[in-house]
Amino acid sequence: MIGKIATFCKNLLDWFKSDRCFVSNFIKAFPFANDLMLLTLLILSIFIISIYMIISSQTGINTGFSLLVIILLSSAFASGIFYTIKTNLDESAATKVKDNEETKINIKKSFAVFYSGIGEHYLTFVFAFVIFFTLASLVILGTIFFVNKFLFPIASVGENLADFFAILAYPSQTDGILQNLDEAQKVNLRMWCRSFLVTTQTFTFLIMLWIPEMLYSKKNAFVSLFRAIKKVLSDFPNTLCIYLSIMFLNYIIALLFVLFGGISFINFILNIASLYILIFNFYAIFIYYRNKYINEWVA
Repeated sequence: MIGKIATFCKNLLDWFKSDRCFVSNFIKAFPFANDLMLLTLLILSIFIISIYMIISSQTGINTGFSLLVIILLSSAFASGIFYTIKTNLDESAATKVKDNEETKINIKKSFAVFYSGIGEHYLTFVFAFVIFFTLASLVILGTIFFVNKFLFPIASVGENLADFFAILAYPSQTDGILQNLDEAQKVNLRMWCRSFLVTTQTFTFLIMLWIPEMLYSKKNAFVSLFRAIKKVLSDFPNTLCIYLSIMFLNYIIALLFVLFGGISFINFILNIASLYILIFNFYAIFIYYRNKYINEWVA
């Protein structure tokens, strides 16, 4: 009996590690995600963009100009960070690294690779960000039109569009606003929020493989988008499991913020942890893409 249980556990563990199981992508991502240099670059990127957003809001800089600057800055940082992730995986596959310590040595060149990525892929990411903001705006406007036209108007929650978007942007204000609504309006407000959740999460899921597709296929951002969506849908069960796993990790962090975010030190730790998980998720997606479409084993 004990032997059968041991065999079952071993077979289950082997299945988790195999390419047939989506969990294997996350297991393989662990040694790569422990790249403190890449985490530092991500923190620095977010810090610089955040500082600019604060300055632009306080000095009254034109909104269109601010958006342009944010796109240019984000494109530079994103091209460097994602190229670093790709390079780390490529080098590991080329050298067939098996030992975690060797992997750490292999990824110490992140800082130099980061700048190479900006030089090689900057314009592609600028185009990609323009496409992303355009499509995201269409998704939001399409959701507003559909719900407003076919379900119930925004007036049914007693708020205008500006106030409604303030609720979505600052969830902490929701409780105070809900106190002024009757039960029917509360139900309608929740339905509005759920509609946005469904459409935005579906959009994010469909473009999940867009970045690795751009970097590996070396096609322009527009062509890569359609190729990535086709790949997501062609392997729907696995891509959905990977996406739901990523969302689960994100919701765990969000729950911890709700429970302990009021404590300054814990809030700082959770912010760092959320960025680490972000890098971890990126590596998991890239590893899935490599194992599925590049046909090279990643240690």
